[in-house]
Amino acid sequence: MELLILVAIFGGFMFMMSRANKKMANRVSEQRENALEIGNTVVTGSGMIGTIVEIDGGVVTLESASGDETQWLTTGISSVIEPPYEQAYEAEGSDEEEPYDGLAPRDSDIDRDR
Repeated sequence: MELLILVAIFGGFMFMMSRANKKMANRVSEQRENALEIGNTVVTGSGMIGTIVEIDGGVVTLESASGDETQWLTTGISSVIEPPYEQAYEAEGSDEEEPYDGLAPRDSDIDRDR
């Protein structure tokens, strides 16, 4: 009798955990579907950031910041993000008038006559 009660309790826990996992999977699937619009900047599961330029069934074409286009399965898209490379930052503690754009200067930009 005690074994039957333990099996019933264990089965109840398994059912509840399965139900919670299904709800979370549906929520993630809905977020992914909402993210799949041309022009959105998205991040893939592996960490690639790109802008959606084409959607063809279960395949999404992403354009990276360098202009390269790659194709991804829709299940590989994690979420929509704000592009981190479009923000301008000011250099802290400097009296320069130009805002710091987050990029390091090239060797050709450095004045070597100083």
